[in-house]
Amino acid sequence: MSSLPSFDTENEPKIARSVEKFFKDYKVMELLRRCGLRKSKGIPLWSILSYIFSNVFRDRSMYMQQKYGKCTAGFSKNTYYRFMQNPHINWLQLASLHYSAS
Repeated sequence: MSSLPSFDTENEPKIARSVEKFFKDYKVMELLRRCGLRKSKGIPLWSILSYIFSNVFRDRSMYMQQKYGKCTAGFSKNTYYRFMQNPHINWLQLASLHYSAS
C-alpha cells in the first residue's frame, strides 16, 4: 500500500473554474499588466499562471505529475521553471498593488 495519495482527475474542472473565478474577481491579469509582466511569445501568460495557481489544490507537484504521466500543463517543465525563476517578475510589487487596490 502506497502512502502517496492517488491523482484525483475528477476535480480538475472544478479547480480550473475556481482559479478562473479568482483571477477575474481579483483582476490578477490587470495587476500583472500594471507590474509590467508580459510574454512576448510562446505560451500565454494566462495558461502558465492558471496552472501554477491550480497546482496549489492538486495533490502533486509538476514533477510528480510528469513522473506519473498525469500532467495537465500544456507546456514543458522548462517553460514552467523559466517562468518561476524569471528575475524580471516582481511578486512583491504584485502583492503590494493588489493590497493597495483593495
